[in-house]
Amino acid sequence: MRTTLRRTRLAAFMATVGIISLIAVSCGGGGKGGDKPGPAPTTENLSVSPTTLTLAGGASAQISISSNVAWTVTAPSGYTATPASGSNNGTVTVKASATAAGGTLTVKGKSKSVSVTISAPSAAAITLEPEAVTIPSTAGNATFKVNCTGSWTITLPNPKPAWLTSVTPSSGNGNGTVTINTANYTDKVKGQTFLTVKSGANTKYLTIIKEAAPNIAPTKPTGLKPSGSNVETITTFSWTASTDGNNDKIKYTVMLSEDNVNWRSFDPIEATSVMNEEELQKNTTYYYKVVADDGFEGGKTESDVVTFTTGSTKSYWADGEVKLYEVNSDGSITEVTETSRPFKLIYTGDGYTQDLFKYGGQFDQEIDKGIKALFQVEPYKYYYYYFAVYKVAAYSKEAGMSSGATEWENASTKINTKFKCSWAGGNSTGIGCDTRTVELYAAKCFGVEYDGGVAIRTKLSWSPISVIINADQYAGTNIWSSGMDGMKMVSIAQTPARHPSSGSYGGFEYTLRHEYGGHGIGLLGDEYVYYNTTAYPYDNQSTFRYWQGIGAYANTYLPQWDATNSAWYSDYDHCNLGLTPTVEGANWKTFADMTETYGACNINLHAGSATYGVGIYRSENGSCMINNIPHFNTFSRWKIYCRIKITAGETPTVEDFVAHDFDKTNSYSSAAPSTKGATPNQKRCEGPILIDPYHKKPYKMR
Repeated sequence: MRTTLRRTRLAAFMATVGIISLIAVSCGGGGKGGDKPGPAPTTENLSVSPTTLTLAGGASAQISISSNVAWTVTAPSGYTATPASGSNNGTVTVKASATAAGGTLTVKGKSKSVSVTISAPSAAAITLEPEAVTIPSTAGNATFKVNCTGSWTITLPNPKPAWLTSVTPSSGNGNGTVTINTANYTDKVKGQTFLTVKSGANTKYLTIIKEAAPNIAPTKPTGLKPSGSNVETITTFSWTASTDGNNDKIKYTVMLSEDNVNWRSFDPIEATSVMNEEELQKNTTYYYKVVADDGFEGGKTESDVVTFTTGSTKSYWADGEVKLYEVNSDGSITEVTETSRPFKLIYTGDGYTQDLFKYGGQFDQEIDKGIKALFQVEPYKYYYYYFAVYKVAAYSKEAGMSSGATEWENASTKINTKFKCSWAGGNSTGIGCDTRTVELYAAKCFGVEYDGGVAIRTKLSWSPISVIINADQYAGTNIWSSGMDGMKMVSIAQTPARHPSSGSYGGFEYTLRHEYGGHGIGLLGDEYVYYNTTAYPYDNQSTFRYWQGIGAYANTYLPQWDATNSAWYSDYDHCNLGLTPTVEGANWKTFADMTETYGACNINLHAGSATYGVGIYRSENGSCMINNIPHFNTFSRWKIYCRIKITAGETPTVEDFVAHDFDKTNSYSSAAPSTKGATPNQKRCEGPILIDPYHKKPYKMR
């Protein structure tokens, strides 16, 4: 409605104007009736003074405008004009920016315009005396000289530090003295900034340094220990904390010397005690001091020097120290040779700080627990004397395990550990680590010594590594790490040392057997199922073929099978898994034929493995590779036995294996999630209903 009314009034007005116009024309015809002449036309005046300007960067000047009409001013790039418009006579201020290089300013009237040419002054040589000034931390000033043959300007830093209050003058022509004024400065780190002095394109910089506020150094550390004689070669250095008058955070550095002249230092720490990572020389006199440092200038204070003499004993592991694990109560086996114990197993730990490496302490206890867990199941139990088991100490700066991603760099919670073990988090059991550092520590073991080249990986391909992590978490991962140029892969099994043990076999010992005994040593594949009704992807076969080429999923030492069914066998079959749809083509056919006479448990064709429920098969319903039960199925035991024998230079045979296989009957068995390939009423081993820790749901017996 409002719009309609507005249009109506406008139409009425237009009609009125039309009538008036018509009347005017009628009255003016013929020039009669006392006509008066109209006003004479106005002449436009517009002039500007001056019409040339020379402005240094940051300088300003005025122009005068004489006019009898309205005008506008357009300034070139790098300049401003104030005001930018007006009428009649006026004054406009033109200012140049620091980088202005000249141009044309235009004053425009009604029909006329006037140009003002602006130019930057020719660059003049500049020198500053001095080129840097230092001002005390208290309020004060300093001066410097600008030597210049022309005009110059000074530009303040952006942002300007709070302690820089003013610089005067900010411009000049010819030589001049400039005063810098500053306020109180309370930081204990020197302040620094710059002034820019320009003449045309020539530029010089003056450095201004504001002295740091006075720092009170920490008091001298006292009460240094150890002292005296018969000190252990791995010992704790301790001292009484210093105090700091500024309440600054203090870091301490232990300094050690054998001659009181040449000193070596430990890494700075905030604690007041630290242990030496490397073992000290036995029966040696050492000089020892501690430096307290608050991190600011003049903030270091040394303690008095203390002396001590080591003995010949120690009660802590040194970083990188290697020991042979021995279970014989009489300690009769004191060394290992290639023939006496040919198969090397290497145990180490991550997330163990130095204080946990006391002999018989947490590191020893948890590593020993992992070693014993492996040799409680067959075939490791019977063939124990084929193995040389090594323990390697690795100091971590912090205790625990990172989490949030398997790559330590991407972890949301980062723990500073030697091997950077990091758990993916959530429902995942995945763990990653710094495999290269693990390999370097493993290479400290007898017969694996690191030679500086790539041969270490070939050596370690026959020495699987177990990394036990100082953490309370259900997780576990075995990493098969392959090298270049056809090098063998290295197995690194990772298992947290503490997590609840229950009927689901989710405790530490159970996951270690699965990851280290199954994957790491036995090179076995997983037999559990995530996708009950999903077929095994054909593309995965190429992955299996690759890993077999570098030693994993090895099926080189298989028992014989019916030659007429050889077409069912393909070289990318897992050693303990199969892709053939009938037992006649399975890797384990020899043992399936022996089920009744041998007395083994339900060796047949059972659907489901490698997370898929269809198109891939396992040999039995129950196995450590399904749900961590303390039992490897018959064919898996055979594969582990083969690897033990081959490593020892012996020939594996089915007859020898059967004669010493003491775990034929699986009393822990449970049905895997998919058993559609099994024939009803087959012979099976009884076992409890349990919760599979991988699937978090119960598996019931058929």
